Amino acid sequence: MKNLKRIGYIILIVIIAILGFVVYSNANKEDGNNGQEKAFSEIKYVESKLVQLFNEMNKIESRNYSIAIGEISKDSSSNQSTGQSSGQSSSESGSGGGEGGTSAGEQSGSSSNSNSSSNSDLDNKKYELQLSGVLTNKEDINWDYVKGEIENLYTSIATITLDFYQIGANQDNILAFNQQIDNLSVAVKDENKETTLTELSNLYTNLSNITQNIQGNETYKMVVRIKENIFKAYSKLDAGKWDEISNDVNNAISTYSELLTNASNGIDNQYEINKGYILINEMQNAVKLQDVSVFLIKYKNLLEELNSI
Repeated sequence: MKNLKRIGYIILIVIIAILGFVVYSNANKEDGNNGQEKAFSEIKYVESKLVQLFNEMNKIESRNYSIAIGEISKDSSSNQSTGQSSGQSSSESGSGGGEGGTSAGEQSGSSSNSNSSSNSDLDNKKYELQLSGVLTNKEDINWDYVKGEIENLYTSIATITLDFYQIGANQDNILAFNQQIDNLSVAVKDENKETTLTELSNLYTNLSNITQNIQGNETYKMVVRIKENIFKAYSKLDAGKWDEISNDVNNAISTYSELLTNASNGIDNQYEINKGYILINEMQNAVKLQDVSVFLIKYKNLLEELNSI
């Protein structure tokens, strides 16, 4: 009898140990998945900021039109004022019979002037759509915006770095990423476009290196590698390094071929991936032309397609 009780206790202890191990393993697995999801979310946040800065360097906008606010010409305004002045003279001549009539006319004129002044800003404005494409854009780089975005990135970099360490990202990659932000800040402070583009490209490469070390989300990781090579090419446009640009685009196409292979294995948005493959090959035509504007147009269209994958 005692042996049976002893065996029962042993079995109970074993069952409790197994259940505890399963619960502990699942908890660790869940924490790991949550950490990876948070890291990917932070990477996407940083990446979106870098893409905005890349686009600002050449005033690339996702929309093709913008709303422009102008003022109505003074000639039309003076014509309206002449008509109002004529009406006022007629009113004054009709109220010349006494002080009461004059006072009423002044109050009426004062009220009218108050209403017209409150609406003058709206009345003198006109709104129209203007083209904001690559070929039609004539704006300069908004360096204050770029500097502000870099400073905003510093406010969250400590938290992001800590999360990278917690998921086991390569320490050298993390240190290089943080150092590269400082290099970018120096270039932006000096308002040097060519250097800023180079440092932006280097920073995106550092971010890509960290991304590749995280488990899961394989499609997104491939898209980041494709963008990495596209941004390398983009950063060399002002220097006119067309041979290097061609190599970077070829590397992007090679990585995209891997994405196509994955797409044939059941990725839902295969249509967008196929369309992107056509666009990325079209970029080589721009490289052959060695025309910056044509390259930027195709860069813009490709980037929009990659963001939808």
